[in-house]
Amino acid sequence: MDIASAQRALQVAQAALQQGRLKDARSALTPLRKALPRDKAVLYLAARLARAEGDPRGAAKLLEKALRTASRDAPLWAEYASTLDDAHRFEEAEKAYTKSLKLEPGLVDAAIDLAILRHRRLGRPNALDDLRRLAAANPEHLRAWRNLALLEREEFATGPAIRASEHVLARTPNDAMALSVRAYAEFDSGRSSLAHFNRALAAVPRDMGLAVKYAAALHAERRSHDADRVLGQVIGAEPFNIDALHARAQIRWEAALEGDPLAGFAEAVARPGCPAAVWGEYARLAERHRDPAAAMEIARRARVALGDRREVELMTARAACEADDFAAHADIFDAIARHGDTGADLLRARWLARMHRWDELSRLGQKLLRAGHARDILPYLSLAWRGSDPERWHWLERDGALVGTLDIGGRVRDLGALAEYLRRVHSARQQPLEQSLRGGTQTDGMLFARISPEIDELRNAIADAVVEYLAQLPPHDPKHPWLSLPREIRRFTGSWSVRLQSSGYHVGHIHNRGDVSSACYIALPQTLGSGDSLVEGPEDGWLFVGEAPREFGLDWEPVRLVRPEEGMLALFPSWAWHGTRPFSAGERLTVAFDAELG
Repeated sequence: MDIASAQRALQVAQAALQQGRLKDARSALTPLRKALPRDKAVLYLAARLARAEGDPRGAAKLLEKALRTASRDAPLWAEYASTLDDAHRFEEAEKAYTKSLKLEPGLVDAAIDLAILRHRRLGRPNALDDLRRLAAANPEHLRAWRNLALLEREEFATGPAIRASEHVLARTPNDAMALSVRAYAEFDSGRSSLAHFNRALAAVPRDMGLAVKYAAALHAERRSHDADRVLGQVIGAEPFNIDALHARAQIRWEAALEGDPLAGFAEAVARPGCPAAVWGEYARLAERHRDPAAAMEIARRARVALGDRREVELMTARAACEADDFAAHADIFDAIARHGDTGADLLRARWLARMHRWDELSRLGQKLLRAGHARDILPYLSLAWRGSDPERWHWLERDGALVGTLDIGGRVRDLGALAEYLRRVHSARQQPLEQSLRGGTQTDGMLFARISPEIDELRNAIADAVVEYLAQLPPHDPKHPWLSLPREIRRFTGSWSVRLQSSGYHVGHIHNRGDVSSACYIALPQTLGSGDSLVEGPEDGWLFVGEAPREFGLDWEPVRLVRPEEGMLALFPSWAWHGTRPFSAGERLTVAFDAELG
């Protein structure tokens, strides 16, 4: 093949690739690869084609071959790094980006990608600061600012996310990504965001994820009927949009709208071609909203519609695990054991705990612990060891020494004003569809992302208190799955307020999205825990930690009981079972959060 023919073939392949005509691109590249097997441009295009076809590992091999003859080509190293990122070879990708920037420090896009990789994939503590510096040094490089806005919002840094998106919009007023981030961040802030969503949806009217969040914004501003209508339009366009179906069920339930909250799911599964994921979410919500028998019936119908698939087996096992006759379903859990994946193993762990088969649970739990699933399996390992290996259980739980309380009332100028603010943001009419509270309401979204002086003050007081709590824990233990963690907050992964009314309580539960969890008491009934209750006893309204939920059929005492006091912050490992005793009268207003250590 002569040079002119090769150049024409390269141009044809490149154009086909840019237009998404992958088959034509491959046809053009095949003879080129035979004629010029070591040519950098041919290998580069072949790698781009492999990535487009969903083969990042194959693409990486092609780029490695190209780099053997072009080892000082900085953009090629950056492309190789991006490909390694796609292939989930994150540490290698970091090295490749570093190499490209060493060869050519002015590759701003490579520097942006490196900062994103370090922040999202590798959890490097200063990576977001690197991106902030890059954006500040390159005010006209809007890709840096778009990504900065996105990452700031992911970290719930609402003000910085708004400022970064506004920087982009000042230069390109119709930038779809900046408009979307601006709307999301304004929603997070707790202020009215409807105008921002309308502006964003005008730019990207087919963005169904944006429309679902717009519905959440309508619901937050007590326009739940409008939210239901918007979600109906999304579902009309995409009948199997699981986010829209879930949001509609949640909003109908919380706002006490007429009709069955799960009607959308019922309509979806009646349609031909309904995917297994929608069936599974329908069964899961039915178990929470109705009962395990309803979920079992949905799983039975899914088997008829979909056949004996892994997803159907797992949704059947999930419902069977919560059923009153859970012990009769050993065959289901024997069947999913052959899958050998994490989802199946965690379901088996819960069932083994309900069966009190502690030795089997211990073996399975330690396997999952070694595989890096501490947040999900430690609650069950605690039960297994308490039932079969008390010495190891004491080592894990430390007899309540992992639970701490601190007074932050003096760090908040006016608890009463904070309580009034929180009451205003409780917009739901009843408890969430699938959370642990009973007889109350919970705020939606990230409470700490709200822009208000009350929340700023509370967040700062809590952050300082968590530092004190971590400092007074038992010594670092490299063999302990929790005491081996760093003693610094990496980020808050969730924050919300709960308002329980008379007879309200939390069922026993755990959190698996953080390392440290909490209860901060803002307002309490005067008689809480006084022994005056006619319904409960002197522990009414108290927090319990380390007590197995009722469904496990155990009469074990909690590791720690905490009597709430206004201004108190209680802290404990996120994997520890915890809940509250019911109380007879009044209002119990709290703030809670999960924090990730790092």
